[in-house]
Amino acid sequence: LGGAPSNVAVHLASLFQSSSHHHPSTSSHSHHPTVAIAACLGNDQLGKEAHRRLSIKGVRVDYIQYHHEWETGMATAIIDENGDATYEFNTPAAWDGLCLEDRLLDLILKNDKGQQSTKVFVMGTIAGRLKNDHGATSLTTLMTIRNNAPEGSVVLDVNLRSPWYTPETVLKLAQGTAKEGSDSSEEKSPKKLALLKLNEEELCILEQWCGRKDKPSDGKQEGNGLTGSILKQRMEQLATSLNAQRVCITRGKDGAALLCNGSATVEFYENAGYSSLTTTINNDGDTVGAGDAFLAALVTSLFIQKESPERALERACALGGYVAGCRGATPEHGDAPEDLKRVFSLGERWCFVE
Repeated sequence: LGGAPSNVAVHLASLFQSSSHHHPSTSSHSHHPTVAIAACLGNDQLGKEAHRRLSIKGVRVDYIQYHHEWETGMATAIIDENGDATYEFNTPAAWDGLCLEDRLLDLILKNDKGQQSTKVFVMGTIAGRLKNDHGATSLTTLMTIRNNAPEGSVVLDVNLRSPWYTPETVLKLAQGTAKEGSDSSEEKSPKKLALLKLNEEELCILEQWCGRKDKPSDGKQEGNGLTGSILKQRMEQLATSLNAQRVCITRGKDGAALLCNGSATVEFYENAGYSSLTTTINNDGDTVGAGDAFLAALVTSLFIQKESPERALERACALGGYVAGCRGATPEHGDAPEDLKRVFSLGERWCFVE
């Protein structure tokens, strides 16, 4: 079982289950958060097995679709000597054919005003890899979700896997498009992303796509522009260019940075990561799934628990660091070292998420 969306879903479900075990409901009217995955599988044995494993992991599978022609997607991860992975995909695959079914559209458009609930829609750029070629529909579906989900509810995970991306597709998903023919001033402007997450290499690529030719300078290029005030400036520019309320840059063993671009103030946080605690977890570890685990913890803390950005970044680095020290993308959270588990384990304050 793999793929960025399913990895994120599994880690979210694990975090949610941990919370329900440690903080059982005291009211019959309160809800624990749930995670559902909207995906397209092949009508084959691999698809049935993926469905079964997701369900076992606590992920809702009622939004899963089955493609009548294409096989379940498969990715071959090639691990280098540093534990970093490159990927090969079967093409086209069922996950290229995600459609906007009525039940999925209803979930997006459902008005939850007055309810104690929070919806967060997490999507990755790689699902739009084929655009509309070969009869693929996933990009159209993602764009509809991106443009119609409530303001500040969409999280976009940038996954640049050569050759499966184009600047046009990635920028379109990030920036969104305004509703055509609308007279409302609010609807004339594309809705902002809640969060744009990418790594340090992808930061440089997206900056080039946005037309930035030179790096900002305020003296020494400390950390090659990946820390401090220089990085903050770069992230502010990217947030403006890509219509995002928040931008998160992951830096591998060097942790991550988070910028929150509010209406009045700009907050910037850095965390050095937990590589010193994860190197002894598993000598046979790899980085597969580390970014997905990081994102799951960040989304949970920032949007569901409503914790501070600094605390959210700390939790995300801890869970991402744990997974980076393990073999495979979704190791059991309960097997993490206690020092890390105490950081990424969830607190007491919860509300419902679909």
